[in-house]
Amino acid sequence: MYSEIFDLLAPGGIFINIEHVASVTPNIEKLHDEFFIDHIASYNNKDRSTVSIEYYSRPDKMDNILERVDVQLNWLEEIGFNHVDCYFKWMELAVFGGVKQG
Repeated sequence: MYSEIFDLLAPGGIFINIEHVASVTPNIEKLHDEFFIDHIASYNNKDRSTVSIEYYSRPDKMDNILERVDVQLNWLEEIGFNHVDCYFKWMELAVFGGVKQG
């Protein structure tokens, strides 16, 4: 997909992606999951243990495989993007991209 985006960009075009990304370590992934479960339980006024069971057993869990942001940055560089960087990252949410040189 990133190659297709690169091909569609005009020279000088900027690609910015907001993406869920894998955590660097299992501990950070666990921390993210716990924060997210806390938020869902609080927001929906639901029992935390019920939300936790629903979260960890959700049907799309095995289909929703994330990749680390550093790996995705490497993909962008390999495709030909310049000035590739991660502009913001918090837990599993990242904003990153690059420029197609003109």
